[in-house]
Amino acid sequence: MRLALGLVALALAPAAHGHAAFANLGPGCARADFRSAGRTVPAELCRRGGERAAVVVLHGCGGFGTLDHRLAADLPDHGYATLYVDYFALTPPPGQRGFCGGPRSGVDPFPVWIREARDAASALRRTPGIDPRRVGVVGWSLGGGVALAAAESGGHPFDAAALFSSFAHGLTPGDAAVLPPTLVLSGGSGDAVPVSEAVQLHDALLAAHVATQLHVYAHGTHQWPGAQFRAGLAWTVAFLAKYL
Repeated sequence: MRLALGLVALALAPAAHGHAAFANLGPGCARADFRSAGRTVPAELCRRGGERAAVVVLHGCGGFGTLDHRLAADLPDHGYATLYVDYFALTPPPGQRGFCGGPRSGVDPFPVWIREARDAASALRRTPGIDPRRVGVVGWSLGGGVALAAAESGGHPFDAAALFSSFAHGLTPGDAAVLPPTLVLSGGSGDAVPVSEAVQLHDALLAAHVATQLHVYAHGTHQWPGAQFRAGLAWTVAFLAKYL
């Protein structure tokens, strides 16, 4: 898979970055930092009713924002614990817009993010009460690319994936063959990521005989507000109920 940072140069509204973004996730949420390559990654774990299945939640290129925050806060109400990960913590963003304009240096942060995503899943599998066979990932935009790369890197880190407005990153059927059941969601004609990327991703999964679904919200936006968010959440919960 080719994960070029040029693909994350999206026209997105900047999102708040930093540990304060963990605030207001609701009851049952607490810090659950974990270790990755000997360093501490800030994270927040949300559990409301003894959930056995759990997902890692990966934000977009602007850092913590709207959709990822709502997913981390709302999925526990539907039976899925969430681990909301500050995966930019070990790679400080180049500006107020996070990595939406790409890095300012030639250093590629993707290997660090991939390792963090995989280590987050491992941390969930070790969490008391979480079924280690039921750990997935939900990624938005850049977070979807990180989820794909982490899953493709081997070892079956996730048991299911839901990707909101993610690029296909040149995924081929050969790449896709190692992926878990994967839900592909697009915001339609108003999404900053073209619908063609979602179709390409879905087609590669189908060709690889990986369980997958594609849902396109007609004339939506990249931020998934209001009714669009409710539709995306419902599609995600239904998919996770089937495969996680």
